Parts: sequence; structure tokens; C-alpha cells
Amino acid sequence: MSSSFARKEVMMMTGSKPSNLNYFDSSGLVIPQRFGNPKRPSVVYSVEQVIQIKVIQRLREKLSLQEVRKILGFLAERNYAPSLFECQLVLLDGQLYLIEDMKEFGLKVLKASGKNKGQVVIHEIGKIGDVLSDLRKQAHESKVLDFEKRAKGTPLEVGV
Repeated sequence: MSSSFARKEVMMMTGSKPSNLNYFDSSGLVIPQRFGNPKRPSVVYSVEQVIQIKVIQRLREKLSLQEVRKILGFLAERNYAPSLFECQLVLLDGQLYLIEDMKEFGLKVLKASGKNKGQVVIHEIGKIGDVLSDLRKQAHESKVLDFEKRAKGTPLEVGV
């Protein structure tokens, strides 16, 4: 479990409160692994789950929980591939787009605005890679032990 993080480390790296992590677990958004004593198990999160928690936090600043679930499904289908980390996620009138270049985005806005008589709702979510950079920064500031070693070979290593 070299690339797993204890609950306390996850709270330090993400700034999450225990109640947030409990909610993510009970709602099925992020379910950590439990082992040991069933009454007081040790709880660990994979690197991918830590990234999901940080993505959820970032998304919840702008979007509903239903929209967040849609985006997490979208990212899970693509396995958080490093090539995605520089792309922008944009929610345009309820439809999620992965934008690789802004010219493509402009065409999508024009198409959507034509259907809606010129009015569209756009939520720019930002680069996925920014989440990784934030996690790395928080891990270093929180002095998470062996972070570099545990991040090696994971998406967190890409955020270097």
C-alpha cells in the first residue's frame, strides 16, 4: 500500500473535514478501504481517491452534486490519463465538454447559443492538472511522510 494515504493525511492534503469524508463514503462518491479491527478499522485512500476528493471540492465551488457525479463518471471512464490533465473541463448548458483547444470551445458555445437563442450557462471548471498541483503543494506543506516515494508512478507524479 505504498501509494495509499491514511485518513488523517487525506484531511491534511485536501483540507477536508471528517464530516466531508464521511459524507463522500456514505453517498458512494469516494469509498475508502478499511482493514483491521471491524469496530475501529484503519481507513486508507488510494491516490485516485485523494484526487477525486480534491476534484469534488473544486467542483462543488461551482456545481451541484448531481453535476459533480456526472464529471466524476466522465473522468473515471478516462482513467485520469495524464493527457487529460492539461485539458479544460467546461459544463455548457448541462452538457460536459473536455476542451483541448479554445477554438473548439468557441464552436461549441456558438452551437449551444444557437439552440438557446443566444443564452447559455457556462461553468469553467479549469484544468484537471491544477488539482494535482494543489494536492502536491498541500502534501508538502502538511509534511506528509514519504509523499514523493508514495506518489511515484501515480497521477500525482505527473503534477511535478
